Amino acid sequence: MNQDPKKILLVEDDSVQQVIMERFISKLGHTVLATVSEGNAAVQSALRLKGVDLIIMDVRLSDDMDGIDAMKEIRKSSEVKVIYVTGNTEPKTKERASEIGFESFIEKPITPEKLKLAISDAFKT
Repeated sequence: MNQDPKKILLVEDDSVQQVIMERFISKLGHTVLATVSEGNAAVQSALRLKGVDLIIMDVRLSDDMDGIDAMKEIRKSSEVKVIYVTGNTEPKTKERASEIGFESFIEKPITPEKLKLAISDAFKT
């Protein structure tokens, strides 16, 4: 692999998707530091965990804070990179995400190829 292994916080509310994405991430040589399913937990984890290089953030989550709002909170104290993952392809979703900024926006279903490309794009200097 041509890039350093990254430490990733995975935020995904579907337990099956969590397992699939964790597998993809480790096959790509990266480490999942934590996996959470709620926006509030994502914010707490992002601020508590040391050395997170990247957050892979589902837009729709299982609590009252979606992935975009969670990133808005996280960005108040961290410039960590984010890749949004969503089944919701409405333009307004991407517009909201753009206001906070992101490295990549991937539509579900996720494939190892899409993930690899998004991660390498996120770390291009």
